[in-house]
Amino acid sequence: MIQQRQPDPHHPATEAATRSGGLIGAFDYGEPARPAGSGDVVAAAYEAEAREGRGWSIGDFRLLTMLVGALIGAGIAWTSKPHPMTFVVVAALLGAAAGESFGFGLSRWAEVRRLHVIVRWRVWVSMLTVLAVAGGLVWATPFVLGNKGGVDNLTDRGIALSALAIIGGMTSAATLGAVKQVVADPLPGTPGQQLDALLRLRRMCSRMLSQLGILVLLVMAVNATALGFGAELDKGVVLYSGVVASFVVGTMFAPTAATLRRRGQLYLERHFSLDQVPTGELIEAAENKGKLEKLLGLDQTTFGELKAGLVVLSPVVAGLIAVMIQEVK
Repeated sequence: MIQQRQPDPHHPATEAATRSGGLIGAFDYGEPARPAGSGDVVAAAYEAEAREGRGWSIGDFRLLTMLVGALIGAGIAWTSKPHPMTFVVVAALLGAAAGESFGFGLSRWAEVRRLHVIVRWRVWVSMLTVLAVAGGLVWATPFVLGNKGGVDNLTDRGIALSALAIIGGMTSAATLGAVKQVVADPLPGTPGQQLDALLRLRRMCSRMLSQLGILVLLVMAVNATALGFGAELDKGVVLYSGVVASFVVGTMFAPTAATLRRRGQLYLERHFSLDQVPTGELIEAAENKGKLEKLLGLDQTTFGELKAGLVVLSPVVAGLIAVMIQEVK
């Protein structure tokens, strides 16, 4: 487990293991510290007892955030006059996805804080950067799409639903910023412990990217269902909303993904160099190294990871190219 890492002299273990206060502490879903020694059965019992003592389970908290998000999304759609049921349902789904994303990111944040002491002002810088990019792109909607025939492409309901999606992704933005801090410096511990940490952090980031990809898809869907009633919207707003959401997610994910791949590359160069391998064992060693490179994602690019995680990114890019071709004609 990652918790087996050796103490870092610059970051005392007692500080890293301290539970968070407030909301984070109340819903700290990271694996609790276990007493040394007693075997898997005792350790599992201790973990179950610790979880039971917290009163709330991760499923309870996720359900709560999903319900709150769905109610907020449906409420925003319901205030529109008129409010077709399709629009209300999709807005509720967007709210539920935002709530689930918020709860998921919060639990992953608690997990990352058990691995490393996080410098919070750096996380705030990452989050404020994401907010500035998102807010600027949403504000620029009328200027990018134009205002042909009195069409207002930035409505109050659009701003509110965009804010709901952005809030849902903020905990993931904070966690991705924290992961970047963890892998910015060499990981302490044995080679096996370091590899376990790298693999777990990579899986965590991939899961957050998939979660955010659902938000991107639903942002486009809710804009598509908003066409044809109420304030008139340009059809290009659907494509633009997908571009904006994808770019915001890329702003969150790209720095962390690049730093994580770089740390994995340095790990391979240090512990799996082929320099001292006998000639007769080179092929097998190279094959094993290649498998490890795939596990660590070193054979991918940031854009490739984004395309795999954001299920809507390829259609967005294809649609954007088609629009540009039409404009040229």
